[in-house]
Amino acid sequence: MRRLFSYVVLAALALIALAVKPAPAHAEVVRLGCLDETGSALVLLADAAAIFREEGVEVKPVRFNSSASGLAALAAGKLDVGAFAVGETLKAIARGDRIRIIAGGGSESSGSLLDEVDASARQEREERGIVVMTAERPGAPDKETLGKLVSALIKADLLLQSQPVRAWSSIARQRPGRGSDFRFDPDPDYWRLASIWKRLDLQAPGMARSFLADHVYDEIYCDALHDLREGEGESNPVLKKLAEKAVCPPDCCPTGKKKRTDKGGSQ
Repeated sequence: MRRLFSYVVLAALALIALAVKPAPAHAEVVRLGCLDETGSALVLLADAAAIFREEGVEVKPVRFNSSASGLAALAAGKLDVGAFAVGETLKAIARGDRIRIIAGGGSESSGSLLDEVDASARQEREERGIVVMTAERPGAPDKETLGKLVSALIKADLLLQSQPVRAWSSIARQRPGRGSDFRFDPDPDYWRLASIWKRLDLQAPGMARSFLADHVYDEIYCDALHDLREGEGESNPVLKKLAEKAVCPPDCCPTGKKKRTDKGGSQ
């Protein structure tokens, strides 16, 4: 009888312990706004192929019909990260929206060598291309989370280039149509952004020379690319090509990376 009583007491204590045990922590959900179009392929693929999840970040995609509405939601705190048109994003930055660009996406290309040398036509297409940004506000994703997001975008680019059939089958609706050509690049590419910024005449009087540079968080991309090369191996041709053209801001990158000598020339 005593033994039975002891078992009952132990069972009761176990139930109490389970009742007061704290619930397991869940990964922070990142609300990511995007457009349902070909230029968003890296973001859409990273979600569809569970690459975001593999990197350890839970992403909740929120689809928008226009970059303007998506950027408004980001500024209002309804999104944590957005993937919207370059031109609209730069205009929002010029208006004073507290956002920082962390990665690139996709932009339309004519496919014509003659047309590609036309800088004005090329920049107009690039303005419609996709860039990924985060909001600067309390509660925004931290640097580690942003690094995971950018790593996922780089991996999506690897998949798109190495296994295009598998990649496009995941996001079939976003495959470029006949006669269309898209270039995908996860690099935020500050100098390309600065060129578009200048073309749009967004550098208002009184702005600091580094105004645009202060809104481009390309060290996130540099660190993510470096970490992936460490893990995937230096011989990966896609990662090698990305690393060869990546240029980091001064004093932000691991030893061995190229340093940008001036990142304030957007005037």
